[in-house]
Amino acid sequence: MKTNLFTKFLSFSYGSWIGLIIGLLITMLTTRILPPESYGKISMIDLFVSITLTFTVFGTDQSFIRFYYEEKPENRGGLLYNSIKFPLISNLIIILIILLLHEKILILLIGSSDFIIAIFISVSVLLQLLLRFGKLVIRMQQKGNLYSVLEILQKVFNLIFIIIIYHIIGSNFKVLLYSNVFAMFLVTIISIYFGKNFWGFNNIRIKSTKHSQTEILRYGSPFILTLFISNLLQSLDKIAIRYWSSFEELGLYTAAMKLVSLLLVLKVSFSTFWTPVSYERFEKNPNDKTFFSSMTILISVIMFFVGILCIVSKDIIVLLFGDKYRDAAQLMPFLVFMPIFYTISETTMVGINFYKKTYWHILISLISCVINFLGNWILVPEFGAVGASISTAFSFIVFFSLRTHISEMYFKVAYPLAKIYFMILVLSLYAFCSLFITSLWLNIIVGLISLVTLIMLFVNDIKEILQKRKLVYN
Repeated sequence: MKTNLFTKFLSFSYGSWIGLIIGLLITMLTTRILPPESYGKISMIDLFVSITLTFTVFGTDQSFIRFYYEEKPENRGGLLYNSIKFPLISNLIIILIILLLHEKILILLIGSSDFIIAIFISVSVLLQLLLRFGKLVIRMQQKGNLYSVLEILQKVFNLIFIIIIYHIIGSNFKVLLYSNVFAMFLVTIISIYFGKNFWGFNNIRIKSTKHSQTEILRYGSPFILTLFISNLLQSLDKIAIRYWSSFEELGLYTAAMKLVSLLLVLKVSFSTFWTPVSYERFEKNPNDKTFFSSMTILISVIMFFVGILCIVSKDIIVLLFGDKYRDAAQLMPFLVFMPIFYTISETTMVGINFYKKTYWHILISLISCVINFLGNWILVPEFGAVGASISTAFSFIVFFSLRTHISEMYFKVAYPLAKIYFMILVLSLYAFCSLFITSLWLNIIVGLISLVTLIMLFVNDIKEILQKRKLVYN
């Protein structure tokens, strides 16, 4: 049976779109009840949890994805337990370290210490691990509707707990920490329940899996450094603002990221949908390169289009925030670059993963990270959060270029790179101009010119894809 890929994408992503609406409600609420400093502190805690999770997972989630379709269906529960055993052990060690060294860790992160916060951070680390594999089981089964329901529930639970906890403890960044942990706990339980065929303890005894724990660790371990550097690449801007500026400016920067939430939803939704689809497509027909070039064209047009719209509407969207967050609009133009070029590169770097050359991810992320660090070092002390956004934008252009050209060494595809690089120039010029344009209408006019340029560049490619139905999924 043939299924339109757009339909499959929608099944995985509508939860993120509804979650986006709920997320905007959460943002409108929290920016009115919490000061920018609270956003700054919670962003540092989120960063710590994210980097910690990278080390506890040990890349075994990537092994589970890579080996899933190579295992017989009845052995996939065994593959799950082989993949999660080591992360659970390392997770408990990390939690012990957090609790023993909580004073030093928390002072480094938020400038003060509280053992209750350390406990919640520890629980968050464990829940993030379980939820990652819980959702991964659902993703790899391509149960898009269930995945979307979980996304919606997590946002709904989060909103409910924010309201309840705020009325208990008042205006404090702990509101965001506590509500997130409680919401994550409920969604983790639900995800495990619906994947109970994988999580059943009888699967621990399966010994006939094609891939052993040793092979899983061998394949996944290079991802530790890769994902760590990748997380660092996406977080250096926040770290730089934390230590070369203030929590208030970091809070404004974090709020500005909410302005590009539509792009971030597209990034997460597409990656969630694309990973199992791309691997399965390659397993079935490794010579079908037209499929991958067509997907690159489509996702490039969508991401550039939405990115330009975000910059066009930045001064309007920011009205949803509280008065203390109005300056966030000024920080936003270059923030669209990260989700745009990360998402496009997900379609152009497939050759690296298909041929298991994952060590390239380390070099790619490291080069991009060094460039980002140097950019932040030069720009943040002088220009603050605006400098951080420019540095991150440039480093992700480099990230996209390296991913693409190295992938083509193994899996040569006719990507529309000349058109993409031309749009990089157009978007860069528009983002730079938007930093200085004070007139709402002038900003809209320049944005419309950028959109017309995008449409003229890709209109024939889109017509050809639609006419020849190149994105039909077998």
